[in-house]
Amino acid sequence: MVPPMRPNRLWRVAAALLASAAALTLAGGAGPGASAASLPADPPPPPISWTACTSPAGYRCGTVDVPVNYAHPSGATISLAVIEKPAADPASSHGVLLFNPGGPGESGVQILSVLVALLPTTIADDFTLVSFDERGTGASQGLVCGPSPAAAASVTPLPSSVGGSLPGATLYRHLHSQCSAAAPSLLGHIDSTDAARDMDRIRQALGVSKISYWGLSYGTVLGAAYAHLFPERVRAMILDGAVVSSAPLVAGVRSEAAAITAALDHYFATCTAEPHCPLGSDPQQTFEHLETSLASHPLPAPGGGDALPVTVGDLDTAALFYLSVPSFGSGFTTALVAAEAGNGAPLRSLSLEFEVDLDNKSLVGPQWAYACNDTADRMTAEAAGRLAHTLDKHSGPLAAYAVTYDIAGCVDWPQTPDAIHSVASTAAHSIVVIGNSGDPNTPHTSAVQLAHDMGGAHLVTWRGWGHTWLLNGSSDACMDQVVNAYLVSGKVPANGTTCE
Repeated sequence: MVPPMRPNRLWRVAAALLASAAALTLAGGAGPGASAASLPADPPPPPISWTACTSPAGYRCGTVDVPVNYAHPSGATISLAVIEKPAADPASSHGVLLFNPGGPGESGVQILSVLVALLPTTIADDFTLVSFDERGTGASQGLVCGPSPAAAASVTPLPSSVGGSLPGATLYRHLHSQCSAAAPSLLGHIDSTDAARDMDRIRQALGVSKISYWGLSYGTVLGAAYAHLFPERVRAMILDGAVVSSAPLVAGVRSEAAAITAALDHYFATCTAEPHCPLGSDPQQTFEHLETSLASHPLPAPGGGDALPVTVGDLDTAALFYLSVPSFGSGFTTALVAAEAGNGAPLRSLSLEFEVDLDNKSLVGPQWAYACNDTADRMTAEAAGRLAHTLDKHSGPLAAYAVTYDIAGCVDWPQTPDAIHSVASTAAHSIVVIGNSGDPNTPHTSAVQLAHDMGGAHLVTWRGWGHTWLLNGSSDACMDQVVNAYLVSGKVPANGTTCE
């Protein structure tokens, strides 16, 4: 199995872009193959007691209590933070549209208002929009454990010698014990099966029989889990930036390595086509020179008490962050120029965006807890190191980083008893999977496979660069029409629909 990729640490950029414009798989419970009815009966939760959120204005905040362990529903509970933006005209609303922004671990409560600004106006106005913090994230008993965000961002992608252990595996060697100490009763239930069951508790608390759902990146894992367990509760479902839970681990890493390489080559070509590329006449050579330099001579640690030097790991992390949201502008190129001149602070700033939430809290713990509890596939630290060297040799800059990015935290994580085995759903005929042709984070091939694995979901392709359509192509009129017709009118797009 491929653990959920760490894709969606992109909302801070989305928020920044929007502000600038204005002034941007399964574990726990009874396992993914079990039906909802196979667990002990659990009384439905009471309706949500909404209060006005402190911010943003017009939104309502509340909580929903859920069992820590669904096999023992009368035992310990936790409260999930939930946020709602009511439809402009509740009398004509098309119902509830529930969002998960990805990560895993991103706070849906913090992000919903950013998401609303990206949605087509009809959808933003005509649905009651709801999001939540998954168990172990944000205000839902957020899990804080593991290395610092700076350590995670700066870990180098290659062992010092062929056959050596992957440096990322060494960094995360004690991650499970650290997280277990932080949340001993909850850690084993921070997984997508339990989160999907939580979603159904939220549905019940909202008082609706069916929900529409939009999941970005890791949110496609959670959406697929929900559709597998509760197909009769799905009105409509968009899975944007697909993560495949059924592909072999090595195949998944190789697929992402190829996608990252293609996106980086596109970046080089775009810069070369500019009248005056800041990276010179051969930007690829400039990038590779900087990689080599940082691998042997990290730059001094930025100020502000950050004692870790800026490494090639920061460069690779910042590069994938930028390639995931190219609309970020010239920030990455500027950071490369600064690093060439000996200033690594801009690179560190960008690389940290992949490791913290909108409130700057670390995402390291919940990120890897979900990823590792959701999959049974493992690789030894030495095998991971060899794979990184192979990809570095044959696929060019950034390819080796895919190994650290996708699997490093799970190398020494204990096996989970209930990993993802199937995402098949009887609701697949009414589910839409969106894949970007140039997504460096969740390759288009993953969207093709997820649609197939679910049992015939409808594949829609957006020909564009960046991670997820919503973050990178929300202004595309063709896609707007497809999404509006689907969510508002129930018109499922033809399988294979493509927007240029």
